[in-house]
Amino acid sequence: MYTMCTIISMNYIAFARTLVKSFLEHHPTGKAFVLLADEADASLAEREEPFEWVGLHEIGLPEWPNLRFQYDVTEFNTAVKPFFLEYLLYKRGLESVVYLDPDTWITQRMDDFLRELPRHAIVLTPHLLSPLPDDRQKPEEVDLLRSGVYNLGFLALTRKDETLRMLKWWKARLTSYCVMDPAAGYHVDQRWMDMAPALFEGVHILKDKTYNVAYWNLHDRPVTLRNGSYEVAGSPLTFYHFSGMPADLSCISKHQTRHRWSSMPHLEQLFREYVAHLVANGYAETAGRRYAYGYFDNGIAIPALARRLYRKLGALPAFGNPFLTLTPHGYYSWLFSPTSITAPIPQLLKEIYETRVDLQRLFPAAYGEHRQSLMTWARQFAPLEYGIDPIVWQPVIDSMIYR
Repeated sequence: MYTMCTIISMNYIAFARTLVKSFLEHHPTGKAFVLLADEADASLAEREEPFEWVGLHEIGLPEWPNLRFQYDVTEFNTAVKPFFLEYLLYKRGLESVVYLDPDTWITQRMDDFLRELPRHAIVLTPHLLSPLPDDRQKPEEVDLLRSGVYNLGFLALTRKDETLRMLKWWKARLTSYCVMDPAAGYHVDQRWMDMAPALFEGVHILKDKTYNVAYWNLHDRPVTLRNGSYEVAGSPLTFYHFSGMPADLSCISKHQTRHRWSSMPHLEQLFREYVAHLVANGYAETAGRRYAYGYFDNGIAIPALARRLYRKLGALPAFGNPFLTLTPHGYYSWLFSPTSITAPIPQLLKEIYETRVDLQRLFPAAYGEHRQSLMTWARQFAPLEYGIDPIVWQPVIDSMIYR
């Protein structure tokens, strides 16, 4: 039996339905698993799905709830990937499994590949199979160097000793370092896999141009339509990865500038068919679902800075559950607490100040004569620049500014 899986939060349910239905259309005896990297609501029980739901509590995540707090939605959805894959292979007993990002649509059977898959421990697809034009358009090759040699929107594994060894290594790395910070060398789960061919045996690099077609490789994989079927390089398209697709289809991807609809009419038709399936699978009802781990328990959105600072502090156990706002000496209270009694600024502002050379130059005496000026700046601009909810932030600043 052929098996696939994907990972979503609540707002991507329509994407999961569309992906799984495309898989089952071409592999009707197959089975699909979907990990919900979010909190379920009552609506999930109201509809029968073409896949089996898997909950976070089933896959053996460590350090609850630190992992959920320290990462944003993209980082968390990718950090749980090796835990989910290990669960499917070693707890559910699958021989092989294919992971696909939810924004993928399968248009062709994968029999030849799936029959060969048990021979390999790990299967990866490179972003590129030929050089990109040096035309200053996005993405450039250096952009793909920053994001990784292989695209982890597709990954296939077989249950072997070497696979388990890789998953244990990958889990350890993603527990602490699954961040989107290309300047520092991180691209969530993806760049780690650059090391896989050197660290592990049984890694197969799939170079079939019909697999994992996306904006980054359209320069040598134009999608055409012949006799009602989509093709790439003269062969049937296997699956397209709609990475960065805007809801209004104003462009092919928000991450690229090289290709336009005017030169790719068949690709535009593929996109419009895909969007029609998303709509039929409940996109309008599900796209606006709130991500449970994006908020403190009082409904205040968690700023990205608060997540970064939490990681920097080492997810201190003394804080307890970081999502809780009424815990004495908890993380939420600490964020907005004064750094000192005599010249107070909030801990969150201290972090902003210490990471901003421009503020240090403008307000060199942040704990002395320039403290009130820094606080005035923070009252107006910190919510705009850092996504801090002014409902919380402004009273905090006002309580300290004239002390």
